[in-house]
Amino acid sequence: MSQGKTAIELISQPLILPCGLRLSNRLVKCPMQETLAKAPLYDPPVENFEHLYGKWASAQYGLLITGQVQIDSRYLSIAGDVVCHEKSLEPEHLDKWSRWAKIAQSNGTPCIVQLAHPGRMSPAGAGNRPPKMQTLCPSSVPVRLGDTWLDKMALDKVLGTPREMTIADIDKVVDDWIRGALVAKEAGFAGCQLHGAHGFLLSQFLSPRTNQRTDEYGGTPEKRQKLLRRLVTEIRRNCPPPYCLSVKLNSADYMGDEGLGQDEALEQVRWLVECGMVDFVEISGGNAENKTSKLQRSFGDRSISQAPKMSESTRIREAYFTEFAERVQGLNSIVPIQLSGGFRSRTGMADAIASGVCSLIGLGRTAVLEPELPKAVLLNPEYDDDGALGMSHVIKGQWFAKLIPVKVIGSGLGIQFFYYNMRRMGNGLRSDPDASILWIVSMGIWETFTSGLLGTMQKLIAGWGGGSRVKTD
Repeated sequence: MSQGKTAIELISQPLILPCGLRLSNRLVKCPMQETLAKAPLYDPPVENFEHLYGKWASAQYGLLITGQVQIDSRYLSIAGDVVCHEKSLEPEHLDKWSRWAKIAQSNGTPCIVQLAHPGRMSPAGAGNRPPKMQTLCPSSVPVRLGDTWLDKMALDKVLGTPREMTIADIDKVVDDWIRGALVAKEAGFAGCQLHGAHGFLLSQFLSPRTNQRTDEYGGTPEKRQKLLRRLVTEIRRNCPPPYCLSVKLNSADYMGDEGLGQDEALEQVRWLVECGMVDFVEISGGNAENKTSKLQRSFGDRSISQAPKMSESTRIREAYFTEFAERVQGLNSIVPIQLSGGFRSRTGMADAIASGVCSLIGLGRTAVLEPELPKAVLLNPEYDDDGALGMSHVIKGQWFAKLIPVKVIGSGLGIQFFYYNMRRMGNGLRSDPDASILWIVSMGIWETFTSGLLGTMQKLIAGWGGGSRVKTD
């Protein structure tokens, strides 16, 4: 306990961020890709978000962070990402953003937009990139995911070899990120978060594994931070307080000795908490290219079924990246730290806050399985500490993923469970914890077949019956 506070009192404490934004409690809905936006512009799918964000808005989180919003429609990390494109500030498109902001904040919970660029992790066919256009990376370092010839062939088809970015390329992504921040501001969101984790472009600049440049953007730990520092500085210049500016960073990228280690990651956090421009830092870890972090390896584990007991002498350490967060704690910063990944119980969350390891608790998968968990359970005094936790759950059918010989496909099937359920909720249905990987894959194949068949029939009818009267996708 902290100063005699109970677990529910600890997570219910309000928090005022450095920009002045007030959060009613310490629970944050983490960013997760909703996969609901449609080509060619990938504007916010407001009708779907009325269902999905309507649920989260009424769940009594202290803060909502949107799913990844990509800043360039040519480079998506998965089909269905929302994009902040060149026309997003025009009234026709900004209106959709404004409606999204109103839905997400309809019950008084502030919402910020996560802005991202996948860099070399952008698969072919996920956005508007022409077939022969290469992905972008600080250096031309191919993705490694599996060692068989099938893996290498699949990676070549899906991701290819990235192109090293020119200074002009870097200037463009900076402009794109600034536009994203301004769209969030003009639409009425409370701020934005820069995605600098999980192997996407900003984290590619921060890792010595993927940033082998020898110019002003690479070669030393400080130079590898230049893009991050430039983005924070220029976005804050364009979006002063009370606009909230957050950054999500890796504790490590788990890419071995050549990757980002905790010592260098700690220096990245140090700059963020000392620069005076950032309102909170979210700590995560891992890399889409490597599945050895606790976050990536957790898909096969059943979550806890019994809440741990709080104790003055023993820390619970429920979150995946607590060890690194404890090192960040040594910086003695007033900038709040959000720790995400692994939290399931009220006592585990309260223990992290009471110990000073973090100020904010990020909830991701639990927000999909049980979107109303904060209001229904965690903040509900009718549940005692023993019963205040998310459902015990494990994704069914993971044997099917292990049968697939191509690692780039099989290793990514676990996360599809959560994409599938967000699409369900976006269509007004409830999350289905019993959906198996085999069922989700089968449904995806069926939907692809039927939508392709429907499109072909529409084109045939259009050609036979007068064309413009029938709308085709």
